Amino acid sequence: MRKYQKAIIKATAKEVLLSIFDLATPFFEASSVYRVSAKKYREERGIEQSNFKEKISYLKRHGLIEELVESKEKYLELTTKGIDRIRADTFNNPIRNNLGKWDKKWRVVIFDIPEKRKTSRDILRHKLVRMGFEKIQESVYVFPFECTNQISTLAEQLLITKNVLIMISDIIQGEEEIIDHFINKGVLSEDDLR
Repeated sequence: MRKYQKAIIKATAKEVLLSIFDLATPFFEASSVYRVSAKKYREERGIEQSNFKEKISYLKRHGLIEELVESKEKYLELTTKGIDRIRADTFNNPIRNNLGKWDKKWRVVIFDIPEKRKTSRDILRHKLVRMGFEKIQESVYVFPFECTNQISTLAEQLLITKNVLIMISDIIQGEEEIIDHFINKGVLSEDDLR
């Protein structure tokens, strides 16, 4: 493979993975058929037609999706391989505590996501738990280390940026219990409290 081909593949890999994630969002609904209208998805994401066709072609070549036509409408459907890839890529990367000593600030994520975006809401909740967040109320999660970029990126991918608020707080009422939880999980240590 030529050097410039490798560079192109490397440069587009992130965008392709994000596209897989974007395509997965509607598929996590409790439906027996994992499909979405190609036209509707492209319009929601604001992707140019040629760029969209390239991404779809890549995903089809790698066996992650298949294209179906039903009543003159094109649909994209995840294959079993695609579903497995999405689960592996989107839910198995907890935030690592490589940031040194805790700065004694809480990262609080609050969201109010409408029912029409229920799937995105469920994915966000699941992802926050997988990342190590502690749920302190129904739509309020907390974490002791920097994670705003990861959460902002996730909200952007799920098309819910306007519905997610990230705060940094010095104090949370009842934080002793939260601190104990993070110590028990190994996220915080006794040294972090000094």
